[in-house]
Amino acid sequence: MRTKQVDIYQRYTPIPIAVLITAANCFDCDIYIDNGKSRVNVKDYDEMKKGLVTRNRNLLFYFDGKDEKAAEGRIEMLFQP
Repeated sequence: MRTKQVDIYQRYTPIPIAVLITAANCFDCDIYIDNGKSRVNVKDYDEMKKGLVTRNRNLLFYFDGKDEKAAEGRIEMLFQP
């Protein structure tokens, strides 16, 4: 399992949830965002709409599976300016 803290305010424009979900679904590993009290499955649209909290500057992503390193790189790239 890998973890990556991502600064979501690096970009000038926010990333649509659909882009994040589509990128996550390209990988076989599980990808979650830790909201402190719970984890949100990045591949599940309903969970993302209901449980994603973006008030914090940083999101903590968890990657677990055979292609977790590649998934981490892709998600990190999405948030680059």
